[in-house]
Amino acid sequence: MYNAPLFLLIIIAGAGDGAVPPPNARPCASAATNSYPFCNASLPFPARARSLLSLLTLDEKIAQLSNTAAGVPRLGIPPFEWWSESLHGVCDNGPGVNFSSGPVRSATIFPQIILSAAAFNRSLWRAVAEAIAVEARAMHNAGQAGLTFWAPNINVFRDPRWGRGQETPGEDPAVVSAYSVEYVKGFQGEYGDEGRMMLSACCKHYIAYDLEKWEGFARYTFNAEVNEQDMSDTYQPPFRSCIQEGRASCLMCSYNQVNGVPACARKDILQKARDEWGFQGYITSDCDAVAIIHENQTYTISDEDSVAVVLKAGMDINCGSFLIRHTKSAIKKGKIQEEDINHALFNLFSVQLRLGFFDEANKNQWFTQLGPNNVCTQEHRELAAEAVRQGTVLLKNDNNFLPLKRSEVGHIAVIGPAANDPYILGGDYTGVPCDSTTTFVKETEDHDRVSLLLPGRQMDLILIIASVTKKPLILVLMGGGPVDVSFAKHDPHIASILWIGYPGEVGGHVLPEILFGKYNPGGKLPITWYPESFTSVPMNDMNMRANASRGYPGRTYRFYTGDVVYGFGYGLSYSKYSYNILLAPKKISLSHSSVPDLISRKPAYTRRDGLDYVQVEDIASCEALQFPVHISVSNDGVMDGSHAVLLFARSKPNFPGSPVKQLVGFESVHTAAGTTTNVEITIDPCKIMSSANPEGRRVLFLGTHVLMVGDEEYELLIEV
Repeated sequence: MYNAPLFLLIIIAGAGDGAVPPPNARPCASAATNSYPFCNASLPFPARARSLLSLLTLDEKIAQLSNTAAGVPRLGIPPFEWWSESLHGVCDNGPGVNFSSGPVRSATIFPQIILSAAAFNRSLWRAVAEAIAVEARAMHNAGQAGLTFWAPNINVFRDPRWGRGQETPGEDPAVVSAYSVEYVKGFQGEYGDEGRMMLSACCKHYIAYDLEKWEGFARYTFNAEVNEQDMSDTYQPPFRSCIQEGRASCLMCSYNQVNGVPACARKDILQKARDEWGFQGYITSDCDAVAIIHENQTYTISDEDSVAVVLKAGMDINCGSFLIRHTKSAIKKGKIQEEDINHALFNLFSVQLRLGFFDEANKNQWFTQLGPNNVCTQEHRELAAEAVRQGTVLLKNDNNFLPLKRSEVGHIAVIGPAANDPYILGGDYTGVPCDSTTTFVKETEDHDRVSLLLPGRQMDLILIIASVTKKPLILVLMGGGPVDVSFAKHDPHIASILWIGYPGEVGGHVLPEILFGKYNPGGKLPITWYPESFTSVPMNDMNMRANASRGYPGRTYRFYTGDVVYGFGYGLSYSKYSYNILLAPKKISLSHSSVPDLISRKPAYTRRDGLDYVQVEDIASCEALQFPVHISVSNDGVMDGSHAVLLFARSKPNFPGSPVKQLVGFESVHTAAGTTTNVEITIDPCKIMSSANPEGRRVLFLGTHVLMVGDEEYELLIEV
C-alpha cells in the first residue's frame, strides 16, 4: 500500500538525472559552416530543414532520434538535449536541466498546477508560464537548460486516486483546455514570422493516460478502453485546444494502449493532430514508451517492428535509446525506409530552426540577454505567492471563525507529518527552490492512491485532539488530490478547513496571511472530492458516464451521480457573494447558417424520442453564435475579496449520457466589501454548450438551456 501523506496542519487558537548540457554553440555562427544552405537565414525554415537533411549520412540521421541527440562535428552541429522539464518551475527531472554546476543553483518553485488551477484565472496562468519561461531561457543562456521543455500535463484528472492528478488543471476539459492555451502561449513566446519561438512547450500525455499503478494494472501495459463519446468530449478537447489555440510545438504520446493499440503507434490519433488540428511540431514518446511496445505490451513481434510502427504512425523522437539501437536493423530488414526517418527529422529540425538553435544569437532579442539575475527574482516570488493566495480554497468556516484576530490568539500548536519539512511543498516535478519557508505530501509519478482517507493515523490524531481540546481547530490540508474529510466537515470542534494543494516554496509565507485575514481566500475546487466509497469503482474503467445497470456512478461533476464530500467549483470566502445575470440573449437563432436546409434534408436530426439537435460540424459559422453574458457580483460581506465566478449550463432536452451540467465560462473578479462588480463572460455555444453523442459527434440541442451562476438561473432558447 502506498501512503503518500497529505499535509496536515492543526492550529489551536486561544486567547492571550541530470547531465551537464553542452555549451550553447550555434553552428551557423561559425565561419567554417555558415556557408551551408541550412544556415541561410533568408531561406524559409522548410528549405533549411531539407538542406540539413540532405547533408546527413544514415548513421548521423539515426543518432538524432533520441532525446539526447548526437552532434554532427563535421557540420559544426553540437549535441541537443530535447528533455527539459518546467511543469511549475524549472526542474531537473530530465537531463536537460542542471543545478549542480554553473551560476544558477535554484529556480522559483510555483504552486503545483492543481492549486493554480483553483484560481480559475487565465491571466494568472499566463503570467506564471511567462515567468517560468524567463527562468528557463535564462538557464539555457547560462548553459544549464535546454530549449525544449516537456510541459504542460493536460490529462483530465479523471480518477481521484491518480498520483499525477496534482500536475493537471483538474477534471473539467474546458478548464484544462483553457490552462493549456495560456501555458503554451506564455511559455513559447512566439514572435515574428514562421512561428519563431523563445522556447518550446509540449502537450502531454496523448492520450487517455491517467493510471500509474492500481491493483494488477500499470501505466506501461494498461489498455485504456475509451468509447467515441468520451474521447470526443473528455479526453481529446485539451489536446485540441493546446494545439489549435495554443500552437504548441510538441506533443508527447503516452505509455498506455488506446483500445488495444499503443498510443505512440496510433497513426489515426497522431495524424489527427496534424491533419485536423494544424499541428506543426515534433511528436516525442514518453520515456521508454517505444521499448515497452514489444518488451512489455507484446504488441509487436520484434524490436524492429516497434521501430516501424511508431515512425510510420508519425512519432518523431524517442525518449530513450531504443531507436538509436534498433533503427538501422529495421532498415536492413526492410521494416522501414530512410524516408520514414527523414519525415521525423524534418519535424525535429523545423522546431530547432524556429528556436534559433542553428543561428547566432540575435542581441536584439530580449530573451537572449537573460541570465542568472533573472532567476529567483523577487517579482517571481511575489507572483508565486499570488498564485497560492488565489488558489487556496476555504472548505469550512463555522461561525466565521477565520480570519483569526492576532489580539485574540494566545497560543498556536502546529501538528502534522509535514510540519517542519520545506522540501515537500512543491509536490512532484519540483526543482531546487530559491528559498523555501517551512510550513507546517506527495501523491506522485508511478504511484496511485488506494484510499481517499488521510493516510496512516492522521485522522485518529485529529479526532483525539478534537475530543480533548477546549479550543476550535483549523485543519489545513496539503495535497494534490481529493480527500474524504467527512469526519472533519461534520465535527463541530473543527471550525475551519483550508486546502492549500502543494503551494510551492512560498507556502509557508502565504498561509499565515490567509489565516490572519491579510488575504481573503477565493479559490474554487477544480476537482470533485469523493467519499471513500468511491474506491470501489474500478480505476481502470475509463467510462465517464454513469451506468445504473452495472452500478457505475460515473466520473467528474459532469456525469457523477453519487454523493460528494465537496463538489467541483466549491469554495467559501470570508465574504458573502451574490450574483445576478444582468444581460444575456433570450433566444439564439441558427437561421443564418446552413443548418435549416440540412435539417430538412436529413430527418435523422430528429430522433425517435422527439429530441431535436444539430451537429456542430454542420453549423456554418460558430463564431457568429457567440454571445456575452453580463453578471453582477455583489460583495455582501465586510471584507474585500477576489474570487472565481463560475458560469454553468445545462440543457433541458438531452439524451442518456448528457452532462448533468457543464462549465461554460469563468472569470476571476475583485469586489470591494459592500460594492458590486460587473463581469462579462463570452460563451461559444458550439464549443462549450454542446455535448458528444454516442458516436462521438458534437451536437447542440435545440430547445431550452439554463445558465447558472451561484443560485441564479437564466433560461435561453436555441432554435432554427
